[in-house]
Amino acid sequence: MKQALRVLRILRELPRARGITASTAASLAERFGTSTRSIYRDIALLQEAGYAIAHDRAGYYLLPTDRCVPVDLSAAEIASLVYATYWVDGAVPAALRPDFTGVVEKLTAACGTDEAIISALNGDKGIDISPKQTDGPQAAVNMATAFRARRMRRKLRGIYRSPDRDELTERVLHPYSVSFRGDAHYLVAYCELRGEERTFRLDRFEELEMLDQTAEIPDRYDLEGHFSGAWEVTSGRRQEVKVLIRGKTARRFRSSSLHPTQRMEQRDDGAMELCLRVALTDEFRTWLLGLGPDAVVLEPACLREQIAEIIRKMSANYSPT
Repeated sequence: MKQALRVLRILRELPRARGITASTAASLAERFGTSTRSIYRDIALLQEAGYAIAHDRAGYYLLPTDRCVPVDLSAAEIASLVYATYWVDGAVPAALRPDFTGVVEKLTAACGTDEAIISALNGDKGIDISPKQTDGPQAAVNMATAFRARRMRRKLRGIYRSPDRDELTERVLHPYSVSFRGDAHYLVAYCELRGEERTFRLDRFEELEMLDQTAEIPDRYDLEGHFSGAWEVTSGRRQEVKVLIRGKTARRFRSSSLHPTQRMEQRDDGAMELCLRVALTDEFRTWLLGLGPDAVVLEPACLREQIAEIIRKMSANYSPT
């Protein structure tokens, strides 16, 4: 075994504190098929490189250190880590998000170049990021494509199936961010077809490819601002909403954070008034209806009428014939 490879393996296998595993020069020499004199030289090289290695009767061991212990990763494995980091960067709220800049730079340097990462991702297996089983089968493939385009600041061309009209349209997109919302991953992008910023569920793209054209992407994109008017995903014109919540639901929501704009006012009878600013979308009306008789819309009047009309239609479905 060549010395460079043996030194790296010794470093990875040394106990991180005084453990049970024997790590004397003799045991290491037997494990790696060399002489004890070679092990002494290897340990000296590691100590010269700055690794804090101590010794006792049980052998050598590595003292606590913030130095990275090398690992053997292929270009494809490093690429997967890079894009998993991008996923976390896009999915975690800004207030809770660590700074991944140094991590990505070190991973990219270990792989060689950005081009090497992209080449690895274009292999037979590519990259499979599927942290949520609620995503459709196409979401992981489309997610990797979206991350590549965002990283390289390239446009995307996609064939998207609209959830409302169930029709296919071709879109050219400038990718801003990928985020997990509700029960799936979404791409937030500027859509050239609609001439505005839109949200696209990734598993609804029947085709998604990166183009050679440069995308226009804001340097400091405000993802939370984009979703600030949405209940889950769909945005729109925000309105002041006031809902009276009673019974078990009031007790359940008493200390809950339902929306960034919420204000809760406790009443003497145990009920509470929930006030927030949201778009009056189908997903918000569905959430309200799911609360059943424990929720009563107080404002605005248009939302009260919409909920009442839905309830009348539902009641008609169950009336005696």
